[in-house]
Amino acid sequence: MSLTTIMQKPNEPHQSFSIDVKSRYTELVVFGLIFIMLVAAMFLLNYFLSTKSSDDAAQTFCANRTERAWQRAVKNLTAFNIGFYGQDDSLLKAFDGYKENIKRFDSLLAALEQGGVINANGETVEVKPVEDEITKKIFEQIDSLWSEAKEDFLKLADMKPRSVSTATLDRCVEYAIKKDDEILDALSLLIINLSENSSRRLKQAQLVQVGALLICVVMFIGMAIRLTISLRRSDKIIETRNRELMAQRDEIAREKETVEQLLIDLTNTQAQLIQSEKMASLGQMVAGLAHEINTPLGFVMTNVGVIERNIGLFNEAIMQTSELVAMLENGDLNDALQKLDDTKFALQRLFDLNLLEKTKNRIDEANIGLERIRELILNLKNFSRLDEAEMKKVSVSESLESALLIAHNLIKHKAEVETHYEENLFVECYPAQLNQVFLNIITNAVQAIEDFGKITIKTWTENGAAKISIADTGVGISEANLKRIFEPFFTTKPVGQGTGLGLSIVYKIIERHEGKIEVKSKEKQGTEFIITLPLRQEKAHIDPTLTIS
Repeated sequence: MSLTTIMQKPNEPHQSFSIDVKSRYTELVVFGLIFIMLVAAMFLLNYFLSTKSSDDAAQTFCANRTERAWQRAVKNLTAFNIGFYGQDDSLLKAFDGYKENIKRFDSLLAALEQGGVINANGETVEVKPVEDEITKKIFEQIDSLWSEAKEDFLKLADMKPRSVSTATLDRCVEYAIKKDDEILDALSLLIINLSENSSRRLKQAQLVQVGALLICVVMFIGMAIRLTISLRRSDKIIETRNRELMAQRDEIAREKETVEQLLIDLTNTQAQLIQSEKMASLGQMVAGLAHEINTPLGFVMTNVGVIERNIGLFNEAIMQTSELVAMLENGDLNDALQKLDDTKFALQRLFDLNLLEKTKNRIDEANIGLERIRELILNLKNFSRLDEAEMKKVSVSESLESALLIAHNLIKHKAEVETHYEENLFVECYPAQLNQVFLNIITNAVQAIEDFGKITIKTWTENGAAKISIADTGVGISEANLKRIFEPFFTTKPVGQGTGLGLSIVYKIIERHEGKIEVKSKEKQGTEFIITLPLRQEKAHIDPTLTIS
């Protein structure tokens, strides 16, 4: 069984269980909606009845105040009448009380008829007009009685105590004596009717509350019974489901073992591919370095051969000179004269060939070649930095130059390199990993150039981060492939020439350095990689053992 087959195996549906669960949720939703509607209806009805009851109470209060105002007005009118004809000044003060109460009586009646706001102990009370038919008939009776003498009573209230019209006063007193009881009886009947209306609405509100409570109780009982039946059915379904799950668990355990073995095999295969890619890249690097070292090494060996030949000539002249000195010391003048000619010839040949200066130049040139080899080895050491397992601040330009030097053998026949570096640009990173990222992208740029092109490298700082751009004039990348270049094992190279792990690991290295890498490319128009790296790492969580293939 393959890993794909195991991962794509669908779970079997359990329709009966899911349908039962859905139906239970539906029932709960229905019961809940009904309950909410009942509560809302009860609340609205209670609010309506409470409002009406409050209006009745305000009307009852207004009727009571009306009755009291009438009684006080009649009492004050009688006292004033006695004082006016008896010339009792103390009773004349009752006229002020009459004026206040008769006007209050008129305004309260108007409030009951048309609605309005009245004052009660410093607070305002809104009074609605009477509405029910019985109350209206009682009020019409009161209004009819009052309208008979309303004009005289209000006219009297507007007069001054010493200058009232006796005729008006007599008519008012006569009316009050005749109609007082009738008006008071009508007002009492109005108060009683309004009180009964308020009591009736309170009883209605209580009945509504009791009815709603009973309906809720019935609903809860019905819901409890229904849920009990549903739970029993669900218990049976759950028991069946548990047995199925136990069987599936055993099957999953077996499949888990298979998947784990497949993952182990996949990991081993991936490790082998990465190692293979590493060895291929290492071989390419070593081959390039060997070629770069071979040129100055051959130059040094050639110069050393010339120097050895010149040393032979120097040695011959020295030997001739030594023999001449020995002959002179021994006094052998005849042989010394002959040897002098040979020595002069050997020395003259050295001077004619300028052999001393040439030998010195050859030694200097050999030293230049050796210095080139030393520089390559030192740069290789700086490039690998295998001794640096800790994060360090690294010059971006130095890392790029090291990568260019390592890749020089690939670059020199394919492209010219143009660099634009920002001075003193440092980033905190693992140097070996950063060098390998640059080398991989530069190598890809060289391989993308068909004949001879150009590679442009730029570095700058932007928004507190280091930006590195590596652009080439190569064949470019198609839009379809551009979306996949960082996928593991994806490659456009022919079979056997690449595993597709290089850019994938580059992406991981940049990502683990808290950076990002962008690609801009069009076919036949070249490619540009833009790397963004933070100047300082907040968390040193990067795997220092991660290397690029």
